Amino acid sequence: MKLSRSNRVVLSVAAGVVSLCTGTLLSANFKNAGQTITLATLLSLPTVAALHLVLDGKATKRINEAESKVSNAQRKAKQAELGLSDAIANLEKKQARLSELSKKNSELANDLTSISQVLEEVNLHRDRLLVYANNVQPTITQLQQELRMAHETVETLQAEIESLEDDFDQKVQDEAEERFKAAKREEIQRIFDEHDQITCKAMELFKRLQSWGQKVAVSHEQKRELITSLASTYNSNLGQINDSVETERGHYLEQIELLNEKVGRLQHQLAGDWVEPVYGEFGFNPDGKIANALANWIWVHRQIPLKVTGFEVGSDNTVTAGYSYSRSIASEALVRLIEDDSKQIAQNLGLYAVEGARKLEITECLAVKIRKERPARKTDKGSLYRSKEEFIKYILSLPLRLRIIGEPGSGKTPTVAVLLSHILKRGFLEANTPNGRKLAYTIVELCNPLAGISVKNGDELDFCLCWNDGKKGFKGLTEEYRSRKNPANADYKNQVGYVWVADEIDVTMADLTKDEAKPFKDALKDGGHVNLGVIVMGQSANISTSKGLSIDDQKMMTNIYIDPVSIRTFLTQYGERFYSKKAVEKALATLGEIELEIEEQNEIICDTAREFRMAMVTANRSPIFYQLPYFDSVEIDTQAYLETLEEVKDIRQGRKGQSVSASVPHLSQDAYITGIPGNTDTSGHSPMSVLGTRPDTSLKPACPYCGSTQVRSKGDKWLCLNSEHLNVAPEQPKSWKK
Repeated sequence: MKLSRSNRVVLSVAAGVVSLCTGTLLSANFKNAGQTITLATLLSLPTVAALHLVLDGKATKRINEAESKVSNAQRKAKQAELGLSDAIANLEKKQARLSELSKKNSELANDLTSISQVLEEVNLHRDRLLVYANNVQPTITQLQQELRMAHETVETLQAEIESLEDDFDQKVQDEAEERFKAAKREEIQRIFDEHDQITCKAMELFKRLQSWGQKVAVSHEQKRELITSLASTYNSNLGQINDSVETERGHYLEQIELLNEKVGRLQHQLAGDWVEPVYGEFGFNPDGKIANALANWIWVHRQIPLKVTGFEVGSDNTVTAGYSYSRSIASEALVRLIEDDSKQIAQNLGLYAVEGARKLEITECLAVKIRKERPARKTDKGSLYRSKEEFIKYILSLPLRLRIIGEPGSGKTPTVAVLLSHILKRGFLEANTPNGRKLAYTIVELCNPLAGISVKNGDELDFCLCWNDGKKGFKGLTEEYRSRKNPANADYKNQVGYVWVADEIDVTMADLTKDEAKPFKDALKDGGHVNLGVIVMGQSANISTSKGLSIDDQKMMTNIYIDPVSIRTFLTQYGERFYSKKAVEKALATLGEIELEIEEQNEIICDTAREFRMAMVTANRSPIFYQLPYFDSVEIDTQAYLETLEEVKDIRQGRKGQSVSASVPHLSQDAYITGIPGNTDTSGHSPMSVLGTRPDTSLKPACPYCGSTQVRSKGDKWLCLNSEHLNVAPEQPKSWKK
């Protein structure tokens, strides 16, 4: 039973009164009334409090139960409302769908009615056509019979006409011949008669004419002489008159042209244009003559008039000539024209170089800088750059983490070929350090995305070409790196050094994800632990814009710039990030001197493989310039390298013990690299694959003509590399389609 608040209060008060009375009875023995009241009050308080707590707790519990029931009822009511709204919405959709179906049903019923009417009309029309066809059929049959008879009549008449034509031609011909003969006889007779008459009359006239001719012969001769003299006099006078008229006409035309030219000159002058070059009066000064000669060359070869305003001789033996030009000519176009023709101008005028042209900011005047003679070098070449032997020695003293940077056509591939020749000759050093022991074997695998595509690529590195796709090359590096980290391959890792070479590294890294590029960066950091080296080639000297390669990644490699453009780009834009400002300025000055030195030396060298080339290596304290080795300075023993590959394959397959022979033998260093077969696998795997990491190259085909297994892939063909191929199969080709 639930008590109201007032009932609880009344009950609490009653309990308090009862407790108070009880306390009073218990304390009746006290003589002090205050003590009695106090004790009675204290005894009544626990009873009241306990009763109040009991009643209040039960009430609160009942209230909570009631509220819970109310909330459950409200939630169920809301769910019922939501279900009702969903049911109403579904009902409305069903009603709308029903109305649409009813509408479509009515439309279909109407269409069916119209189609039934059309079908009835078509059937009626078909019946009429059938009746008409039955009525017309006899007429058609009769007309066909008449047509057949007419054809027979025509054929009969045609035969008669042909026979008549043959007879008619013969009869006409016979009759014509008879009439022609008769007419010929009559005509001949008439002609003879007329001839006789004419002959008689002619003889009479001849006699009379002969007598008369003798009389007038003298007078005719006199008249002929007179007419001849008059005609010659007239013709001579007429020729003189024509010559005079043509002369006067030419004078008039010349005056008109001169006047037109003067008008044109005046118009150009009014517009602020020059009509012809205006040369400076510099006397016998040779520098002034050079300025005038340049203006004359531009006028003769480009028909552009310039006015020579003066010249200035610089301290570096250069002449800066000033020119004013017509307003109708854009200064930018004139500057571009002079720069484009600078080499031809220098050759024709006997100058060293026309170094550039620029427009002055304060006036409409053009300044052209001319260098008359080759500039004197500030120092000897020995102090500018180090020798090619020192370059090879320096590179071999570093870990094999090289990055070759150069513009297209600057010689990155031949440079790498030279370096690989020396690396293979020396052998791979353990832990990729200069002080490590020499490993027994060294193998090289190349990734070149432009293999078989670019016409500029040579065959210097075909002996180690394994991938023609950048992503597949990185996949091959990943497999090799993981294979070497596998303890089961420790024997292979400790005997065989691995060099991974990649071209177009900038383009490939830009297309890779971080996960795909991570093994390459891991190889840079700890490739020495697994006897793995890296050589990459690229074109981008812009460090900060190289996608995939951070500055920290590039600092772990030895960067070698092999053309002046890339060197200057690196020094001017990023040099101060690596070196002091003074070191960068010295390097730029040295670069200018080296360019002059190399240009002078290469002028007399016709063999491009023997031309002088330079490289800049980013050393620790300052950049160092070297002369690059000649491109024709190496040769590799093909047969020995192939035998090495077979021995390496045996090591990986566990068929060869620990003790092995020395590294790859080499020949002299005085000829081009000979192409060597790389067991190319365009599926993205290295050719040295065993132990389940990569496919076995023993599956490659043998030559179908000589039976040799020394073959390699070249595009869509296989190429036999057996040196005895021509002796074994002299009339058979060395390549065949895959």
